[in-house]
Amino acid sequence: MTFIDSHAHVILEAFNNDRDNVIQQAFSNGITHIVQSCDNLDEIEKNLVLTKKYENLYSSVGIHPHEAKLWDDVSKITIIKYSNEKKVIAIGETGLDFYYNYSPKDTQVKVFREHIKIAKEVSLPLIIHCRDGFKEAIEIIKEENPEHGGVFHCFTGDMESAIEALKLNFYISFSGIITFKNSEVLRGVAKNTPLEKTLIETDCPFLTPVPHRGKRNEPKYVTFVAEELAKIHNVSVEEIGKITSENAKRLFRIN
Repeated sequence: MTFIDSHAHVILEAFNNDRDNVIQQAFSNGITHIVQSCDNLDEIEKNLVLTKKYENLYSSVGIHPHEAKLWDDVSKITIIKYSNEKKVIAIGETGLDFYYNYSPKDTQVKVFREHIKIAKEVSLPLIIHCRDGFKEAIEIIKEENPEHGGVFHCFTGDMESAIEALKLNFYISFSGIITFKNSEVLRGVAKNTPLEKTLIETDCPFLTPVPHRGKRNEPKYVTFVAEELAKIHNVSVEEIGKITSENAKRLFRIN
């Protein structure tokens, strides 16, 4: 069985003591590729160091909506510059988070639009973080018309939002949340999302799936997300791994 963790944060402090071991364990447990997500400009170089150390580790470049307030003239130049790196395969994570509102809503919208324009300019897909802002995010995507699609990572929206995202040629990525006891609605969304438009992720070190909930999440635990999806779709875990891996490779243009 093989799997791709399409969204991880192994550069964060939670992995400072055993980062290399965590990555190697993932690769030893059937995880063929790990996509490192970028939250801010300070993480870009750190992520790239990792991608150069491990052949099947890739990264995005962007600024998380929580940190949209830090956007300045240098941000766009920096993101475009690093998007030319060989192991950079997406722009983001970007989007809207109207749940926490760590950055003002109007600033989040402005910076989201800037990311979409950059993605069009450099011909890369988008990694979108969206919480309590799906209606607005969908409208912005329609208006800005990104040409290379992308993924709504760690999806937590309803079926209506998923349908709109699928219509716009975006993938839907499910995390350990679908293993949580109180996630019946999200499991329903997963069941009605075509497997050919589905990705799996850990978003580690966050959102650790059952049966390890409460502990630090790791890329190797993406298998538990796959197992839950297999139950939901009544197919084998191997089939989930195969399809979602093919999807990730297609979206991010990786081998």
